[in-house]
Amino acid sequence: MIEDLSELRQSLGRAHQAAGRTLRHLQRRDPMTPGSFYLQKRRCGKPGCRCARGELHEAWVISRSLGATSRTLMVPAEQRARLRQLTFEYRRYQRARALLAKRQAQVLGLADRLAELRMVRWPEEAL
Repeated sequence: MIEDLSELRQSLGRAHQAAGRTLRHLQRRDPMTPGSFYLQKRRCGKPGCRCARGELHEAWVISRSLGATSRTLMVPAEQRARLRQLTFEYRRYQRARALLAKRQAQVLGLADRLAELRMVRWPEEAL
């Protein structure tokens, strides 16, 4: 634990700068959309179909929450590249947001520790 006020101030400054860098990632202008974009492989259930022999049907889909339910939507071929980028940007945003929360908690913890070390008890005889 850092007990030197000077070291603590420096650590607080570094933590604040790191949070600022993370905040800049959140301020990107790239469009995004929530959901998971992936190649789904499944069986249709028809006994004479090729999927019954192990050749599964493939479809690019996005899975996302719509209200209280989770939905899986098929993605047309002409929209796959764009949707891949939109969902990538959303995941990037979510990671940066989680990191910002962690760094802000670190900044607040260091600020609180700095305040504790600077605190003067007064009046001393009453304590």
